[in-house]
Amino acid sequence: MKHRLNVGFITTVSGRWPRELPEQRQKEYGSWLDVNLPQVQIIHASRLGDSPVAIEEICTEFRRQDVDLIIQVYGAFTGDDVAARLAENLNVPLVLWAPYEPPFTGGRLLANSLVAATMNAASLHRLGYPCSVIYGSHDDPRAASQVKEIVQVHDVRKKLRGTRIGLIGYRPTAFYNSAFDEGLIRRIFGINIEETDLKVVFDKMAAVDVQKVSRDMAEMGAAYDTSKLPEGYLENHSRLYYALQDVLHEQAYDFSALKCWPEMGNLKTTPCAVMSRLADENMNIACEGDMDATLAMVIEKYMTGLPPFICDMINLDEDHNTLTYWHCGQAAISLMDPRSPTSLENHPLAGQGTAFYGTLKEGPVTIARFCNIGGKYKLFLLNGQAVATTRNTKGVMVNVKVDMPVRKVLDTIVREGVPHHYSIVWEDVSGLMRSLAGLLAIEVIEVI
Repeated sequence: MKHRLNVGFITTVSGRWPRELPEQRQKEYGSWLDVNLPQVQIIHASRLGDSPVAIEEICTEFRRQDVDLIIQVYGAFTGDDVAARLAENLNVPLVLWAPYEPPFTGGRLLANSLVAATMNAASLHRLGYPCSVIYGSHDDPRAASQVKEIVQVHDVRKKLRGTRIGLIGYRPTAFYNSAFDEGLIRRIFGINIEETDLKVVFDKMAAVDVQKVSRDMAEMGAAYDTSKLPEGYLENHSRLYYALQDVLHEQAYDFSALKCWPEMGNLKTTPCAVMSRLADENMNIACEGDMDATLAMVIEKYMTGLPPFICDMINLDEDHNTLTYWHCGQAAISLMDPRSPTSLENHPLAGQGTAFYGTLKEGPVTIARFCNIGGKYKLFLLNGQAVATTRNTKGVMVNVKVDMPVRKVLDTIVREGVPHHYSIVWEDVSGLMRSLAGLLAIEVIEVI
């Protein structure tokens, strides 16, 4: 599978420690990883890591299968040589997992895993190799959650390295914050950015089969009230829908950022409603060529599988401690609040294309943006609760209740120089994003 994370699993024990418990843990923890981490490839060591010869054989196995991360479960006490050899030979991060000690019965220690994990971690630290320590058995929710989070963060990091973002056009007039440093993005995130000119899109629009356009127009007219659209706008919508699909497939773009005005508006084809539809088809397109906001969108999508929403923060309500997030009308249909009407109308600002009007659903959300500040990336991060919202302006909008006083949020944004676009996803992945930022050596902007 493309970009799939390869996780090496090894159970270790040193010297004369009994082998019964390590053999039991090898089976038990290997099965647990297979069941609980189906999104990654678990590569099981063929034997216990119980001798220098065994470790060399396992290193060869892991190297042959391109292991990206190693989970070392302590079957029982293990000296520093094992973790050090794995790190030196494979040069990938290690997760040192120390299950709880079996019940004490007055006899000898059977595992002594905690001591092994802490001493091995200290040695790796001295040698300059990254590692994480997990203390607790797999049936402890805390330990299980930590392992899953570490693996998920490394999984996202690997996906980023193979991600291809298409820049369709560049940035709108006077939107300086949509400019970006392609080399820095490649170096920090491993993302490849390629460009397609808007003329390619316009040419494809003109070439779409008339019958396909007619069918799509009929389907949209049956699903939504399109009576408020000016003549020709729905046809442009359907032509753009197929044209962008073709571009994204032909260029093999995983995600895109689009210069959505002024040229598209001049041709009466501002793309908000089309972007909304494509978002639910796993073709996520960021607005106004904002590549740094696109980075947050990409990561939120990888972490949740859900369509994020690129937006502006347009209002603060200090009485209810909510922030209002809005944009022209490109939020995925799946994000709309089913209790409120959703309509397909003319663009709410330019009046030169199609956009959905509506409010977005309730639920936990993560608000994020990567910011290139002084040639160095930082992550603006906030979590909250999307609450029931009454639409009071054209476009799509949602109110988000946060824990921090909203005035402090604004003060932080202004003080740090955070640009105006944010990516919101309907799940709390703020902890995961913090962990990923740490892995990428990116500072998190704290609201204080």
